[in-house]
Amino acid sequence: MRTSFLIFFFTLGIFTLVSAQPEDKTQLNWGQELSEPAGTFLSKIITSNETGVYALREKTKRQGFDGPSKIYLEHYTPQMKLRKSVKLDMKYNKKRVEFESIIPFGGKLYLFTSFNNEAKKTNYLFAQEVSYRRLQPSRKLKKVAENPTKNRAQEGYFDFSISKDSSKLLIYNQNPERRKTQETFSIYVYDQDMTPLWEKEVTLPYPDQNVNIESFEIDNDGNVYLLNTVFDKGTKEIKRGRANYRYSILAYSASGEKIVEYPIELENHFITDLTFKIANDGHLVFAGFYSQKGTASARGTYFFRLDPITKEVYANNTKEFEFDLLTADLSNRKRAKAENAEQSGEVKKQAELTSFSLDHLILRNDGGAVLIGEQYFVNVVSNFNNFTAGNRFGGGGANRDDYYYNYNDLIVANIRPDGEIEWATRIPKSQETRNDRGYFSSYAMSIVRDKLFFIFNDDTRNYDKDDDKLYGFSGSTKRTLISLAEINRDGSLEMYPLINNQQDNLLFRPKVSRQTGKREMILFGERGKKFKLATLQFLE
Repeated sequence: MRTSFLIFFFTLGIFTLVSAQPEDKTQLNWGQELSEPAGTFLSKIITSNETGVYALREKTKRQGFDGPSKIYLEHYTPQMKLRKSVKLDMKYNKKRVEFESIIPFGGKLYLFTSFNNEAKKTNYLFAQEVSYRRLQPSRKLKKVAENPTKNRAQEGYFDFSISKDSSKLLIYNQNPERRKTQETFSIYVYDQDMTPLWEKEVTLPYPDQNVNIESFEIDNDGNVYLLNTVFDKGTKEIKRGRANYRYSILAYSASGEKIVEYPIELENHFITDLTFKIANDGHLVFAGFYSQKGTASARGTYFFRLDPITKEVYANNTKEFEFDLLTADLSNRKRAKAENAEQSGEVKKQAELTSFSLDHLILRNDGGAVLIGEQYFVNVVSNFNNFTAGNRFGGGGANRDDYYYNYNDLIVANIRPDGEIEWATRIPKSQETRNDRGYFSSYAMSIVRDKLFFIFNDDTRNYDKDDDKLYGFSGSTKRTLISLAEINRDGSLEMYPLINNQQDNLLFRPKVSRQTGKREMILFGERGKKFKLATLQFLE
C-alpha cells in the first residue's frame, strides 16, 4: 500500500522515557495462536485489503542456498485468524520452477517464478496471476524476462520495482558476473495489465568486477533510473578509510532509447551512503551520509535534487550532525578527546558515526524529506575448542566462528524543501544476537499523520533504572519487551513499553511486521513453533 504523508518534525535532544503503556495512543489486539508447519517460517506480509492480510510462508531447503523448497500463500481475517493456507505448485510441465517473488500490482496479485533451461543456457522468468479468494495461481504462465546463463550456479537474478502511481512495473535482470568483461543487464517495463512497454539490454562501460547496481526506480512515465557505484580498478570492495569508489545515476528514457549518466560528487567530502526517490514532479531526490575521514563513518547528511530533463542540480546542502549526537555512545574520556579535536581542527580525530546504513528516504508532500538510518555491523569471534575434534588431551580441535549481529541506534534527519537540513536526532537502541542473522532485531516503522512510530525489541531495565546505561536485547524473552518510540510534530521524542514479551513468552519480529493502513500496523510474534499476528491501531 502506497500512501503520501506530510511530515513535520523536531529538534535534537528532547527525549522522554515513559514507563506506562500508551493505552490512550494505541490499541493492540493479538489474533489466535497458531502452529507453524515443520521447517517453515513466515517471511513476508505481502499486502492487505478489506478481507484481511495476505502473507508468504517458506520452507527452506536443507542447503539453504537455492531458495525455498516449498511456498505457501496465507490469508488472515481482519481478526488475525488464519482463513486459508495454500501450498503453491512449483512445477511446470512436470519440471520444477524456482520461486522469485509475489507482488501486488495493478490491483492484482502476481507470482513470479523462474526456470533454468540448461539446454538453451537461458533462465526464464514467468508471471502468473494469483486469485485473492482461492490463493491459487492461474495455469497460464507468461514469460516476462530472460537472461543467459552458464549453469544453475551462475544464472544471474531478477528484481522488481513499481512506480509511485502503481501503473508501471520494472523487471531488472542482472546477468551472471563475468570477470574481465563489461557489466551487462536487461530492463523490462510493463503496464498495469502486464503488457510489455519496452525492454533494453544494457552494457555498461565498466568491467563487471568494478561496478555495483545499488538501487533502481521507475517513474510514472516508465523512465528508469539506476544508482550505481563505480570502483577503482581491480576491486569491488570498499576499502576502509580510503575513497575508492564514486556514485553515478544512469537514466533511461524514451522507451530506453535515450541514456544519460549523471556523476554524483560532493566537493571536499566523501559520500559514504546514498539513496534516492522519484518525487511527484518527476525530479530525483537524493539523500545520504558524508564523511571527512573516508568510507567507514559519517559526519553529517547530504541532500540535493536533480531535474533529469535540464540536468540541473539544485537544493544542494550538507549538514553536520550535532556534537552531542556524534558522541552519544562515547565514554567520557573519548568524548573529551573528540571535543579537543573539534577545538583544534584535527579532522582525523574528530567524532563521526560508524556503521550506519541508510534504510528509508521518505518524501514529504511539501517537497522536503526524512532520512532514516540504523547502525548495523557484524562481529566475528573465533573460538578454538580442543574437545571439538580429536581427544581430550588436545590432540585435535576445531575452530568455531560465532557471528554477533548488532542492530543499534537509529538516526532520523529532517530536510526542508529547499535542501536545508533542519535537524537530526538519535533514537537509542541496542540489540546484539548470536548466529541468527538478526532474526528478531532491527525495527518496524509506521507513519501516522504528522508522527513517526518505531517499534523494536528492547530490555525492560531501560524503563526501570537509575543509571544512564542502555541495556540491550539479546534474542531471548528474558527481560524483553516491545518498545514504541514516538516522534511528535513539536519535535519531542517519547518512548513507551508497548507490551512485555514475557507475558506470552513471545518474541516480536520487526522485519516481517509492516504498516497496512493509515492508522494500522500488523505485528508478528513467534515462540518456537507457535506464532501470532496482531493489529496495532494508532488512536491519535
